[in-house]
Amino acid sequence: MVSLCSPAIALDLTGSWEARVDVLPMPELKRVSFTMGVADPVLSLYTTSVFEGERGFVEERFGLSGEWGPFSLSAELVLSPADVILKSTPYTASGDPADPPSDPPAVEWRIAGPIYRSLSLGLSFSLFGAKLSLTVEHFMEHVLEFSHEDFGQTWSTTCPANARYLNAAREREIDASEAVILYYADPGKTLLIARETVKGPFEVLPDLSDYVPAARTYLQNLAAARAAELGAAAFEVPPPPPEKLVFRLWVPYYMRYTFAAEAPPIRARAIFDDVGTGVHFDEMTVTLGGLSPCCGIGFEAELSFSKCRGFEYFRITLNDLLKLCCGIDMDLTVKFTTDHKEVTLDFDGIVLSPGVIIYAEPELIGPYIIGGLRVYGFEIRCSFNGCTYLRSLTAFDPHKVEEIIGEDIFRDAEYELIELGICGRACCGQRYRFRGYSLFGGPGFMGIARVGAELAAPLFPGFEIGFSWDTSPSFSLTWKLEF
Repeated sequence: MVSLCSPAIALDLTGSWEARVDVLPMPELKRVSFTMGVADPVLSLYTTSVFEGERGFVEERFGLSGEWGPFSLSAELVLSPADVILKSTPYTASGDPADPPSDPPAVEWRIAGPIYRSLSLGLSFSLFGAKLSLTVEHFMEHVLEFSHEDFGQTWSTTCPANARYLNAAREREIDASEAVILYYADPGKTLLIARETVKGPFEVLPDLSDYVPAARTYLQNLAAARAAELGAAAFEVPPPPPEKLVFRLWVPYYMRYTFAAEAPPIRARAIFDDVGTGVHFDEMTVTLGGLSPCCGIGFEAELSFSKCRGFEYFRITLNDLLKLCCGIDMDLTVKFTTDHKEVTLDFDGIVLSPGVIIYAEPELIGPYIIGGLRVYGFEIRCSFNGCTYLRSLTAFDPHKVEEIIGEDIFRDAEYELIELGICGRACCGQRYRFRGYSLFGGPGFMGIARVGAELAAPLFPGFEIGFSWDTSPSFSLTWKLEF
């Protein structure tokens, strides 16, 4: 931080320079970000420029923030000097499992740059622990996402308010966020030997009956190769279930107004929006949270209303319900709607002993009947101090395990991870961080598919350098300079 002083003003000059350079498989300046700003005791201004590989100058951000007693202000403007890709699917128009060409039909939604992207303005007032705020956001060329409950079959809807989104849309698409492939030991498909989840998105036909031909061909090509590895005699790609569908609309203009009030433990939020047809009420939620009645069990409740259906739901959640007595990491949610009640068990794992976790979830055979336990994997972790550890993770369903723990770990047929993390004191009172890992599931020596390492270490105050490497092959250098 550099100070600029005069008899009238005193400003601090701040900034940062972050970069990533890929050395392997080919030299490329992958990402560079420059931030410059000035600040005084009340107001700060900044600008950030972002560059990415072959695309060059991709984003410019201008922002400000300030506080005056109980009042606060924040604003940010985002511009894109380059083309913007709003949506991209992981397959070509022919369905081959390869990177899509630069501009394939029905695969990308692309906007030619330069273009203004968005502007946000936030105002808030805090007093005696209570807070009131208003956030106004404006977007150009924006993608809105909706659930199957909002639009039902073939873009039809029982909510007249949603028709305004359809009328304003440039393009529309229905996607499944993931696909499931089933592998069988016999041609008659009676003996299931494996179940694989593949990350999407995958486009779905307008009548929701199946994937579009390109997506189905892509999934079948993947399944055929995987079936040969597993020794499966047959495989099946079931149609996507409705609850996994995402309805996407590309609108040229969108504004959102968010009013919020908070006085712990109560929070309330109301949202109004506009797609060029005037401002409309969208939804409102009232939340009671941050409570613990006893024994480390957390309690939350939420009441929701929308323009579509009026009363939407009332939801009660108990967090860490059985961890105290049984070592089970499980949350219980009961959700009441106008016509039914849902009971959900968010089951992250079973702690058999310190450092041993089984990742699983119950299999419901009725609304309130658990018929079994679906086990997705297990982990053994030994911690030696605050950030030095040894970890072994085995996944029977890699995608589900990644979803539960919130990490992107596995590629292709990988299913097992062994990881070592080390940290220690470095320059300037900071710490270096090292991570080495090996992933299994390949045809190589001992089934090793990939080996890698990551390091981040400060060299002097305000400057950190690091690298990441694996045998895919890839090698990248990173650095971050702050002042």
